[in-house]
Amino acid sequence: MRIHRIVVVSASLLMVIAAAATASAKGYEWRDHAPPYDFLFDNHIDTHQQSLPADGAQLQGFLYITPSGTETDDGTPIVMHGDCSVDPEACSVGWILKGLAYDAEYCGHISGEHPAWAIDPDAMPKQRGYTHFHWLNETEHHDGLDVGTTYDGYLLRLTATDTFVFDHHGEFLVTPGIDF
Repeated sequence: MRIHRIVVVSASLLMVIAAAATASAKGYEWRDHAPPYDFLFDNHIDTHQQSLPADGAQLQGFLYITPSGTETDDGTPIVMHGDCSVDPEACSVGWILKGLAYDAEYCGHISGEHPAWAIDPDAMPKQRGYTHFHWLNETEHHDGLDVGTTYDGYLLRLTATDTFVFDHHGEFLVTPGIDF
């Protein structure tokens, strides 16, 4: 009798794990910032992110990608950030994001690269992977930011969910795991 219960519990647990793995592989669907993923940066990143405040000065959520319609010679899909409110069916989770409230000084933008930010090295989190900064409000795109000005925002840790080539200020191979 006791063995039977263990087998039933184990089978039920396997079904729950399989359902969770399927949902995770598919990614969280775009819901246009419907609660609970209602946090907004109030600039262009909001077209391809959904997140929610967690634990005070923290953020958690997703960055979305859309297919470009092309792939590499070995079949790896080439993706980009799209406007998920225009075509929600085309959007899928590219990264799981975690964010910590920070401020950073804008250092400028080098053509073909992401904007550069200066953050106090003593204030950096001990946990590895917080390598991306995104500002709040201020301006739609980085070209409206003032060099030498400090902006409020979030230091982001991005964890890729799949393998793809990301076309954004150049093409970058992304593999599952922390995106450094």
